[in-house]
Amino acid sequence: MDTTVASTVRTPFDLPELRLRLSRFLAPKDALSCALVSKAWTLDFVSAIWFKVDLSLHPRFVSLPTDVIAKHGHRIRIVDNARIISQVSTLDHPSINKLRILQMETAAYSIQCRHVCQIITRNNTSLRAVRVSATYTRTDKINHANYHVSVPAFLPSPGVLPARPSSTIETLTLVSMWMTHDDLIMILEASPRLSKLRLTQTDVVGTPTRFFQHPGITSLLTSLKSIVPEVSTGLPSLLSYFPNLTALHTWHSYSSGIPPSARIKKAFERYCPLLSQFKLGGDSGNTIPEFFTNIVSNVTRITFQETGMTSKAVAAIVLHQASMIKVAQFYMTGFDYENEEVPRVLENNDVSGEMMQEIPRKCSHLQRLNLHRHEMDMDVVESGEWKCKDLRKLRIRVKGLDTKEKILRTIALWRA
Repeated sequence: MDTTVASTVRTPFDLPELRLRLSRFLAPKDALSCALVSKAWTLDFVSAIWFKVDLSLHPRFVSLPTDVIAKHGHRIRIVDNARIISQVSTLDHPSINKLRILQMETAAYSIQCRHVCQIITRNNTSLRAVRVSATYTRTDKINHANYHVSVPAFLPSPGVLPARPSSTIETLTLVSMWMTHDDLIMILEASPRLSKLRLTQTDVVGTPTRFFQHPGITSLLTSLKSIVPEVSTGLPSLLSYFPNLTALHTWHSYSSGIPPSARIKKAFERYCPLLSQFKLGGDSGNTIPEFFTNIVSNVTRITFQETGMTSKAVAAIVLHQASMIKVAQFYMTGFDYENEEVPRVLENNDVSGEMMQEIPRKCSHLQRLNLHRHEMDMDVVESGEWKCKDLRKLRIRVKGLDTKEKILRTIALWRA
């Protein structure tokens, strides 16, 4: 250590390197307390204070003086829950130009749309994840310009160098909006690092005038009607743009029904031969048997809506026992692991406890089994051997462990 530095170090916290490292693990409130210690500490902890702006937690951000934002805006890396025009307009400041993660709402007013576009444009070469959602969901959104995805916002402006800089976005989520196929192609061409594309209730319309394939996208969220559009529309399958797709999250409405299995299977085989991971929403109780019996093979991961576990679904999942490594349910209302109140058991008279055991007893390569609200009777579990010897994550309910005290006691006995 340099003798000059050593002479000024009385405690470990006198080392700027240590303070800077510690600042990465502090909540904004604690970082603020540290920043008030001295000028030296302010330099090390101020970035932690400004690192993330969550407007749902810090609504008073919009009241900050412009000169304060001008001074510290370049330190902001994450923006969450910017929903109203006052929040979005405040964030549309030239100093906020190094964002990595952005979550905003648009389509409420034309001026709000312009602010969102300008924020994305300004940060296009630093952003890693972007989520833009419409404030309101409309069935006639295609008739409204405010719901149209602004393509220029995702096209980096030419820099000083002759070569046009490319977008750094890796995950793009668009909710309740619309765009044309040509719009989508332009965004894909400008985003070479894009690997996850989420089109939640976002329609892609119009006949494309050219063709493009993005080799980097491996995960896609879109509706079944976008994967297998009606023949009469003449629209291409969105799958045709993603030859290396491995994971698909899709759904269909209860009213529309599942498109013919043969057409879905043909689209998968033609465009995305590497597909092996699926997340199914909507009426997944009917979708799972159809998908895993008649459409796909060698499935490795399946996640489905909580109501999708039926006897037919279990039988369909077990058909892929030689390749299956993950089986999980997701919940439309969310699942809070920190909540001390234990959620109720999900009643399902269609699937017996014995039948549910077919999954761990037959899927020998299973590594993750996530059935949070399914209750297992240990007498039934112990009546047969689980073949998944490499199981790494297990989330289930155990019959009889229905209070916090019982659960903690059981964990204590297990650790003893």
